[in-house]
Amino acid sequence: MPDYTYQNLIRENLNQLEKQKKMNALSTCFFTHLFHLNPELADVLDGDVMMLHRKFANTMATLKNIRYLDKISSAIEAMALRHVGYGAEIQHFTAFRQALLNALQELLAEYFTASHQEAWQKTFDAVADIMQRVMQENPRLTQKKTIAMTQKTHLLDDIGGTEKILAVHQRFYDAIYNDTYLVGFFHHRSKRELIEKQTEFMVAAFGGENHYAGQPPAFIHMHMFITKEMSDIRTIYLKKSIREEGLSDDIAQRWLAIDHTFHASIEKKSVGECVMRALFQQPLTVKKPDDYQAPMDHT
Repeated sequence: MPDYTYQNLIRENLNQLEKQKKMNALSTCFFTHLFHLNPELADVLDGDVMMLHRKFANTMATLKNIRYLDKISSAIEAMALRHVGYGAEIQHFTAFRQALLNALQELLAEYFTASHQEAWQKTFDAVADIMQRVMQENPRLTQKKTIAMTQKTHLLDDIGGTEKILAVHQRFYDAIYNDTYLVGFFHHRSKRELIEKQTEFMVAAFGGENHYAGQPPAFIHMHMFITKEMSDIRTIYLKKSIREEGLSDDIAQRWLAIDHTFHASIEKKSVGECVMRALFQQPLTVKKPDDYQAPMDHT
């Protein structure tokens, strides 16, 4: 069990982050590192920015009280069962641990000393031991993994590799930039850069090598008021681009199934659900042109 010295060091770090109002920044940094280390976890830990921040805050609260491990073990066990429901597995803990240490180092810099790092490692391991025991004793209670997760196998090869994905995205973004409605989100953005970033992200999502270094979708789009209607229009363009590139209906369905796993973290029902990156930032909203005609879905 971690000793009081470790607990004091962790409290010192967390109090400093809270005082500087950097807890959400730490959360964003953590999930960015986590999904880079293991892209599969983007499917496991889905949800919007506020939900991800809330999950992270709950975990930090648990670690902050590790001094009383014997008294909060039931809370840790309950957290383990929730993670079983999400679809988390024991092998995911390695990525969780490394992402947390990376995020703390990035946000705290010189205040994250070797002693602090050891304290976090020992404390995380103490909580992980309890969670892993519970997860071993309780096979998955809820099958969280989607059809998309099970259909990743060989999808990258079946599509034709990175170059084929790049070709689809070239068609896709050409269509988006020609859409008088959705293009409002992309003013002053380099189409070439968007194509390359989206390709890197989807290659990783399809089980390929991960070269994507950007933030998870929920954080990239957190200030954008993106509705389900917009997502549906986007899906029509993506489906059309996949088929125009000569790929089969089966591959299109498998591609779209994985793409759809990220929609819940992006779509919003009101402008109030947007999360700003800076104090005086305004939500990015797009008005539908009066004469707008949505593309037809020829499924």
